[in-house]
Amino acid sequence: MQQIVKRILGIDLGLRRTGLAVSDELHMTTRALPNLIPQSRAKDVAYLLCLCQELEVGFVVIGYPLLPRSEEEGPMARRARGFSVAFEEAARQAGLTLEVHLLDESMTSKQASKRLIASGIPKKRRQEVIDGEAARILIEDFIAHSG
Repeated sequence: MQQIVKRILGIDLGLRRTGLAVSDELHMTTRALPNLIPQSRAKDVAYLLCLCQELEVGFVVIGYPLLPRSEEEGPMARRARGFSVAFEEAARQAGLTLEVHLLDESMTSKQASKRLIASGIPKKRRQEVIDGEAARILIEDFIAHSG
């Protein structure tokens, strides 16, 4: 019997834009999705749960921005943890089986910027796609550390 592998959804939470990315079923490639413009926690969670169902997601990786020097939890990390708890609870209530993980995202935006520059993407366009690229890096880091 063949094992069904589920996709991974990467979420790079932001105040103005939330970057999203998804892996393929075999976790070999990732692609950025359109950014989510945050509205409210409830609306954002509902949208993401629908996305998880539509894309057959089994794992969700949420960026967890620890403070750079101390690696302690600051306001944005607390926000990510709160979002994670709300997301898990909503998924459970919806009958979805999702593994939700928080992953330190301290360097993802810097890595994303370097990748986009190396790809020759113009500065104005980079601002639009950097969040999705950071979400792709979250997925890649998750795969690298869990495999």
